[in-house]
Amino acid sequence: MRFLKRWLVPILAALMIAGIVVSFVPLTRQAEARAQAELTVLMSRAFTRIEEGAYLTEPVLDGGEESLLSKATAVARFLAHDDALLASDALLALCAQLSIDRIDIADADGTLIASSDETRIGLALGAQDAFAWTMAAASDESAALTKVDETVQGELYACVGRSDIEGFVLLTRDDPYVAQALANADAETLIADLPYGKDVLFQAQSGGEDGFFNESDNYCLRKTENGVTLIAARPTSEVFAVRNAAILSFGVSLVCILICGIAAYLLRLDSVITLEEEPPELDAAEEAESFLPEEAAAPEPEPETEPEPPAPRRRGRKQKQPEPEAEPEQSEVEVQHEQAVENAPRQAGRTGRRKSRAALDEQALQDAEDAFEKIVE
Repeated sequence: MRFLKRWLVPILAALMIAGIVVSFVPLTRQAEARAQAELTVLMSRAFTRIEEGAYLTEPVLDGGEESLLSKATAVARFLAHDDALLASDALLALCAQLSIDRIDIADADGTLIASSDETRIGLALGAQDAFAWTMAAASDESAALTKVDETVQGELYACVGRSDIEGFVLLTRDDPYVAQALANADAETLIADLPYGKDVLFQAQSGGEDGFFNESDNYCLRKTENGVTLIAARPTSEVFAVRNAAILSFGVSLVCILICGIAAYLLRLDSVITLEEEPPELDAAEEAESFLPEEAAAPEPEPETEPEPPAPRRRGRKQKQPEPEAEPEQSEVEVQHEQAVENAPRQAGRTGRRKSRAALDEQALQDAEDAFEKIVE
């Protein structure tokens, strides 16, 4: 009993903590596995939509590049027959007829010798990183190259080699159809409506290792396909929401069990103490006195000396009243009366009728008067 009284609460608390610790690990793994599966599905859907958007954009892009490349070949043939077209005005008029934005003509070193934009003449186009790819057509008259500008959406380039001299012709066009197709195929646009709830999906710069990682209170997944890098993120609070709720409910249940166990122990302990501490046995007299009221059980005070009652009147001759004598000693009748009162049987049960102290005093007074009248007579 002493062991339970001292160690019951610590044992129940230790069991509660052990239960929470044991359930924490599997619940955490289950929450992480669920988050990984859902983020993986989200990432797969995003790349599928990006591939579909690129598939729809390819025909428009291919058509724009082929159209511009054919125009570049026509300009190169015109220049082979008539050098007068090298004038800026003639090239500008040719741009209007062919619906292109700019015509640049460079020599074998990549320096512009003619252009529809006079400000560009003399520019070392081949020395720039953005146009270094054009130098492949400077010495190859059969070269036919196309490229899409990475900075300006929808801007196309077509480069062909010249057949009369070493050099190349470069045509530039801002195609609105290609720009619209590329806008519709943009990764950010395609995946904008994919995330659900508090998940986040965005395009990131290339670099970094693919896989799951934690950053800024978020559980993230990085993946790269076809040069596109995406990151899917979910707040950590959402990932482990089910786990936290389960642990909280489990803890509350254990606390309730702890409280009930302590209450049951205390109630049991109270009954045990009551049984162990039985009242001592009483003798018959004390047990009888214990059933009497407090007023009856208390010792009676000594009766005060009462004045003598007046002598009863008698008919006939008036007799001379005797002189008052000293108070006689207590008569034998009074002594017997007091012993009778003291030895009177007392009620042992609680349900019997009990006489009040006033009734007992009145009865004693009546008996004393009767005894006094007898003596006088």
